[in-house]
Parts: sequence; structure tokens; C-alpha cells
Amino acid sequence: MRSDTGGTDRREATSTRADSGSITSASAINDAAAGMNPSGNSPEDDAASTEDLGTEGLGTVDAPLIYDHAPHRIRDKADLLRLVGAAILGVLVTLITVYLTGLTTGMQSDMERYAQSISWLITMPFSFLSQLCTVIIIGWGVIQTLAGREWTQCLSAAVALILGYLLANAASWAITASGNTQLISAVISPSNVSGTLLPDLYAGIAAFLTANGPRRLRSSVHWGWVIIAALATILVILDFESIAGTAVSLCMGRMLGLAVRYIVGSPSFGAWGKHITDAMGAIGLKPVRLVRRRSTGSRNMADGLVPDSRIYDMHCSDGKDYVVSVCDEQRHTSGYLRQLWQMITLTGISHRTDRSARGAVRHHRTMLMSLRHMGLEQLDPYEVTYSRESAILVLTTTEELTACDWESVTDSDVADAMTYLRRANDRGYTNRLIHPGSFARTRAGNLIVTGWDIGDDGSNAANIAIDRVQMLAALMCTIGIDRTITCGIRAWGRSAMAALQPYVQSAVIPMETMRHPQWDRRHSIKTLRTRLSSLVDEDESEQTAPVTVTRFSLRSILSMTLLIIAVVAVFTQLNMEDMISAVKSANPGMAIVCFLVGCLAWVGMSITLTAFMDRSKRNFFAAFMAQVTTGFTAVSMPAGVGPAFVNLQFLRKSGYRNSAATAIMSAVVAVQVVMTVLLIVFVGLFTGRNTLSSVIPTGTVTIVIGIAVLVVSLCMLIPPLRSLLSRKLMPLLRQYTHQLIALLSQPLNLAIAAFGAVLQSVALGVSFWAALLAFGYRTNVIETTFLYLLSNTIGSAVPTPGGLGGVEAMLFAAFTSTGVPGAIAMSATMLYRVLTYWIRIPLGALSMKWLEKHNLI
Repeated sequence: MRSDTGGTDRREATSTRADSGSITSASAINDAAAGMNPSGNSPEDDAASTEDLGTEGLGTVDAPLIYDHAPHRIRDKADLLRLVGAAILGVLVTLITVYLTGLTTGMQSDMERYAQSISWLITMPFSFLSQLCTVIIIGWGVIQTLAGREWTQCLSAAVALILGYLLANAASWAITASGNTQLISAVISPSNVSGTLLPDLYAGIAAFLTANGPRRLRSSVHWGWVIIAALATILVILDFESIAGTAVSLCMGRMLGLAVRYIVGSPSFGAWGKHITDAMGAIGLKPVRLVRRRSTGSRNMADGLVPDSRIYDMHCSDGKDYVVSVCDEQRHTSGYLRQLWQMITLTGISHRTDRSARGAVRHHRTMLMSLRHMGLEQLDPYEVTYSRESAILVLTTTEELTACDWESVTDSDVADAMTYLRRANDRGYTNRLIHPGSFARTRAGNLIVTGWDIGDDGSNAANIAIDRVQMLAALMCTIGIDRTITCGIRAWGRSAMAALQPYVQSAVIPMETMRHPQWDRRHSIKTLRTRLSSLVDEDESEQTAPVTVTRFSLRSILSMTLLIIAVVAVFTQLNMEDMISAVKSANPGMAIVCFLVGCLAWVGMSITLTAFMDRSKRNFFAAFMAQVTTGFTAVSMPAGVGPAFVNLQFLRKSGYRNSAATAIMSAVVAVQVVMTVLLIVFVGLFTGRNTLSSVIPTGTVTIVIGIAVLVVSLCMLIPPLRSLLSRKLMPLLRQYTHQLIALLSQPLNLAIAAFGAVLQSVALGVSFWAALLAFGYRTNVIETTFLYLLSNTIGSAVPTPGGLGGVEAMLFAAFTSTGVPGAIAMSATMLYRVLTYWIRIPLGALSMKWLEKHNLI
């Protein structure tokens, strides 16, 4: 109650209901009333804008005593969502206007045809009509707000009106100053009524109506939108305003109005005070006293950690006490957005989304009743009722939860809480949001898990595993990792604990846990995963890959990035006319030979890779598909990087640890490099050409080697850096070196790998020789292979996707210098790149899908 009610109210409250179980004294009542922060805003905001709901009927016996304050205004987070929607719509309209001119031109022409049927309207004075509509809308809105003594609402709407006009004019000036003729012509109309590039009328009125809203609040706002929509439609049809300019102006005004409305606040449409007591009659209760509890944060243990709820103590005429939890529709948006974000970002697990506060409260009631039916201690729901835009959950006082004091928690308590969760999981119930604040003591002193408002039933194994990972992470922050693992083994078993390792990922950890002082964002996840992996054999743990639970993982982002780079590379580097001309003039038979022989390079790469793999893990077809996939990654990565990346991922999925997979790839690369160099030297000596000595930039090589030596020397001269490298890098390097030497010391495998590398290089060289034959130019196949290997090696050093540009330039220069006509050299180069580079992109994409389907990449 307000302080100005004086001592009379306090005496009446004490004398009328002194036997209340929920409030035992007048001082307690006054303390509860004085500490209320009902709107969730700052105490100053609430003090400035509240009304007393407890003064009516204090002198009568039947009227309940109500100690509650309803805020005049609250910040509705849904306004922020609407603001983002208006911004997106404005951007989309602008993009469509600029880049889809055919669509907008067609819509404009259609409206011009419709205008012929109402051509008589053209003679009307639309400047006067626009001004008249403006006066009606603004005057009606101002009069209605002033009549209701809503001074803040009237002031904020007026400010939004002025800012809307200024924003439209500023945007018009910016568009004009940009000099973008395409955008200017799209938003302007031949006979602009407003006189500005963007019609400021719509921005101002839209901002005014939005700030004066929402629409359901007053009739002036509703009919104001109808009037402005009708006016805009007529002006667009008659070509006085453009579609794009009108839409963008309305979106800008809507955005500005929503921003003002959120800052100032909206009227409360929730149930407060007497509305709550009146709603109790629908569920058979007759309140005697209703007192709101002091706000202690966004969540309260009294109703099971329901976010942004209001808690009341209610005493009824039957002598029983109840706890009342009120959830307002205007505050439900944040919880709904969180559910939507999880549904978008997480995959492979089931989700639920409660679009309304009513649905959320009903679901919470059902969850509590189901858990109690299983014999699990939980809050006791009495019933759910509704009033205005609020959902009300009434709880009995047979069970009461208190926050957990971690200083007094024993290992038996933790094991009991884990057993509690296991029993719920066994029946398909999952909590979905377990954090350090989710643990509570019951009236009997048992430690349980609360916060089941967003939980669900019929959950799959992934949801259950995530529940348990969240519990382990929460306990890590409070009792330490050692006690957590010990209690987990005791409650769930060693094998069940180890099976959680693939789900230990940052994406499943609640933000409440990550904000805990004891949570380390860099090391806690790794520590938990390491401790769980130590519960099983090391080899089995190493082969356990993380389960994909996020749609936006590093892998998916990398795949999308590669695809974007590939598309950009295709559309920026591909000279379609030259390639089509080269393919059309080529001999079809030799072109097919060029493609097929080029495919032999995949076979050679597969032989080299599988030569170093264990017999039990060899899958030649899968390795071949991995090499086909390199055709896709090559278009988005520098030459050599794409194949190495794909093969490394393939080895990891085949069961190799990181160090072993890296050693195998190093051996493959080493064999390929050595065999390529030996082929170049051997063929060069055999053909007697001096090209080798003239093209290798010895000065550049010397500079690169010198810089590398300088960097290494500086690192070793700095003691802290030298110590860090010795401690972190040397053990890994030593292990990697041992594995590499072990691989290269197997003569048979080394010979097979060398054969595959030779086959790869020769196949590519012969493929280019076939490309020359496709245009009727005969050369020595050995000499052509030598020139190809040398040119391709140097051209691939260019840091572009697949050596784009560099390979073509080097091949053309090398063969024209040996007497091949320039036209033939260019045509053969283009044909070769089409058949061994560009055509491999779709094949690589298909093979990547196959590998992903079989979990091999």
C-alpha cells in the first residue's frame, strides 16, 4: 500500500486478519508492500508510476485486503522484436527495389491500370487531403490521450512524430548525396506530393501511431492506421507516390515509434491486485488477503524458477494459504525468443515453443503434476486461471522449496539430486535448463532439481544426455570436478557417465552456468570432457567424436564459407565464352581421354593415402571418394590445402587420433613432393632441357629460408617463449616425428605410396598431352609431362583457389616458349582446366554429400 494510507490501514489489516498463516504481523505486511518492484524496472520508475489497488473495500468483511502496486508503464520486449522485423522489411523492400526492378516496375504498371477506373480522383486536391488526414489522426490521438490524463504517452507520441519527419528528411538527403541513380529513381515518384525523396508524411504518422499504441489500447490508433493505409494506397495507385518510397518511409516510422515506445514503456495489460483476487473465483477460491512478495530477481524459487513472474502470498476464507505466480503476456517474449533461438541453433534434439504465457503456465502445471505422480518431490500445483493478459498458477503450501546452500551440501545430497534427474529421465522427462540455481531443498531437506517450466516429456536420448551434461557443468562450478565425477559414477554408473562425452559442448551449457564465477570459458569444457574420457579405454575415447547438436558449428560455417568462395570464384574467374569455344573446337574423343586420364590422378592419390593406413581401417572406395571431394575444396582453397584438409578429416573419421592423422598426411605430402621433384629432375635430364635451371627463383627461395631461420632463432632467444615452445610444442612434435619416421620406415608401404604419387603426377601430365592432341597438335609425351609438372608446380604456388590464374599463365607461357602456337596453347589450357578443375566441382560436391552421409568427413 502507499505510505499515505497512514496507520488506519495498518490497524485494519492487523485486526481483520491477524490469524493469517502467510503474513503474521502488520509490520511484515508493510515490509512486503514497501519492498515491491512490480514492473521489473528500477525502484524509481515504480515509485513514480504506481497506483494503489488495496484501498477498496477495506471497511467491509467480504472484500479482500490487497497489497499490490500496478505499474502504469512497462517495457514490452516484444517491441524490440517488432522493431527488428520492421528493419528487415525496410531492407528487403530496398533490395527488391534496386535489384528486382522488373518486379517493382510490373507492380507499378498494374497499379496504373487500376488507376484508370478511378481517374476521377485525380482532380481532387491531394495536398489538402494529406494535410486533413494528418490533422485528424494527430488531433484525435492527442485529444484521447489528454482526456485520459496520459501525459507521458502524449509527450512521447509528439516526440516520435517530430523525429519521424526528421528521419525521413535525413534519409532522403543521404540517398540523394550518395548519387545512386538506381536507388533514387526507385524511391521517387513523378509527382511527389510530400515534396521530399521519401514521403515524410508516412514516417511521421507511423512513428506517432506506433508510439501512441499499441493498437488495442485506444480507437484513435486503430483508425489512424486505417486512414493512413487508405491514403497511401490511393496515392500509390495514382502514381503520386512510389511503392518503394512509401514502404520504406512507413518502415522507418514504425522502427522509430517502436524504439520510443520501448524506452518510455507501454501500458500494463496484466492482472494486478483486484484482477487477481477476482480470477480466483473461477477456480473456487475466495481470497481474504493478497500480498506481493519482495522481488529478488528475474526468477523465484517459490514457483519453480519461472522467469519474470510475480509472486503473491494469498490467504483464503477456507483458512488455507496459497502461493500465486502471475505471468504476464508482455513479459513472456524473452522466454519465447530463447526457445526459438535454441530451436534454430540446436539440431538433433526435440524442442518446444510456448508462444503465449497461457500455454507456458499450463505446461508448467502439467510438468509439476507429472513429476509428483512419479513420486518425485516437487511443488504442488492447485490450478491455473487467467485474467486480462496474465496467466495465473496457484500453488498449495504443502511443499516449499528453498535455495541450495552449497556449503552444507554433501556427496549424498548430490547423488540424490542426480538420482532424482535419472528417475525423471527414465520416464522421458527432461528439464532442458539445469544451472547452479536449479538445485533446491525441499521441506524434508532433500536436494532436488527445480525449474521444469521449459522441460518436456517424451524426450529422446540426446535431450537426456544434454540434461545430464548441464547438471555436471553446474555441479563443477559449485562442488568441484572431483566430487562431481565421483557422485555421477555413484548415481548414474561409469558407462553412463562416459557416454556423455560426445555431448560436452559449449552450445548445450546454459548462460547461467557460463556466468558463474567458477566457470572458465576456455578450460571448463575441456576439463569435463577429459575427465569423462578417462572413464573408458583411451583408444575408445579417442574414437568417440562429438555429436552434432548445433546447426552453426565451426564445420557448418566452414562448409558454407567454402561454398560461398567457390561460387565467387566461379563467377569471377570463369570466362565462359572462351571455355565454351575451346570445348566446342576440341576433338571429342581426345577430350574424353583427357578427362578419364585426369581421373586416374584420384586413383593415385587414393593409393598413396591408403598405403600408410592400417589394414583394418583401409577403405579404398571411401578414400577414392575423398579424393573426388578434393575437387570441390580446391576451388575454395589454395592448391594443395584443400586435398590435405579433406584427407585429414577423412583420417580422423576413420579412427585415427589427431597426431596419427597428421603424421599420415605429412607422410603423404612428403612422398608426393619428393616424387614430383624426382620426376621433374629425371625427366628434365632425360629430355636434355635447361628449363629447370631457368625457372626456379633461387633468390626467392634463399630469402624465404633465411626468414624462416631468423624467426626460429628469435623464438629460441626469448627465454619465456623458448620455455613455452619446449613445454607445449616439443612433446607433440616429438610424438609426430616418431610416427612419421615409423611410417616412412616401412619399405613396402613406402613403395606403394611412391607408386601412387608417380601415377598421380603422370596422369595429370598425360591428361594435358591429350588436351593438346584434342586440337591436333602432337608433342612428345615425356617432354609434355615434364613441362606440365614444372609449370603446374610453380603456378600452384599462387595463393588463389586451386591456383586460379597462376596455373593457366604458367602453362600457356611454358608451352608457347617451346614452340606451341599461342592459340593452341591457350585452347588446350582452357580445355584441360575445364575437364580437370571446373567439372570436378559438382562431382566433388556430390562425393562430399556421400562422405557426410556415411560419417567419413
